[in-house]
Amino acid sequence: MADDAPKFDPKLEEGIAYFEKMLQVMPDDRTTLEFLCVAYEQIGEDEKRRKALISLAGILLRERDLEAAASIGEHLSKYREPDAQAAVLRIKAACRAEETVEQDAASNPSKAEETDSRDSASTQPSAIASAAIEAEAKLLQTLVGDKILDEETANSISQKIADIANLSGCFLISALALLEKENSAVAESAAAHVADLAGTPPIPIESFDLSGEILKSLPEPLMRVRGVLPFAKLAGTLLVASLNTLDQKLKHEIEAAANCPCQHYIAHPRAMEETLERIFAETKGPAEETAKAEGGA
Repeated sequence: MADDAPKFDPKLEEGIAYFEKMLQVMPDDRTTLEFLCVAYEQIGEDEKRRKALISLAGILLRERDLEAAASIGEHLSKYREPDAQAAVLRIKAACRAEETVEQDAASNPSKAEETDSRDSASTQPSAIASAAIEAEAKLLQTLVGDKILDEETANSISQKIADIANLSGCFLISALALLEKENSAVAESAAAHVADLAGTPPIPIESFDLSGEILKSLPEPLMRVRGVLPFAKLAGTLLVASLNTLDQKLKHEIEAAANCPCQHYIAHPRAMEETLERIFAETKGPAEETAKAEGGA
């Protein structure tokens, strides 16, 4: 029967179940609530989304992140339930109390211009590739040191990274993505280890409808070379999936390029690569396709 069909992608269902369990342990975790707000909207769970938005609003008010709280207030204003309306009133009261501070911040547009100028060089493909090589080498060292990966495999991955980096164009430079092709079981363990070390929960990136507007948040070379994808924006915070969440420099570069706060999650290497392939397939030339096939061999 049609009514017995799944309502949404099983991967997204798994992700929601994971974060709901996390919320039981850490009810005030902003990252978890932001994910659930987006995911509940994706699957049409309106009541759960309302409750998650209210909880997130309370956290933002306690953190005095009034800009983000105001954005959540806009989402909550669409609900007629008393708890949602009460949350909207609390947000408006807090924002009015610091209206002068917000106006001062809004009257200084030079910050974004300075950021664009400062980071323009770092968003060039060659610079991104150089940073990727260094970061992926450190990641491999960590995995070897923590007994997740043996040295022979790490050396093999390093050589493949060097081969890809020597190609002309935008190619994904990721130790986890290359490891996925060699040994998917080890890649799963490595990704889980990175997630634990970095404190970045896994998300099913393939389950999200990545709008063109969201994708414009980050430069294409950064996304394609580093394996980075913004998948939603909530309360002024960009939610970003990537493969090397241990790379603090990459996180700073992402936030500088997006010019807004970011919450970071780790994606499955295969899902990230397939999603990148799908999104940027139209921009690839024959030479890139051939080089990619050679690099993955």
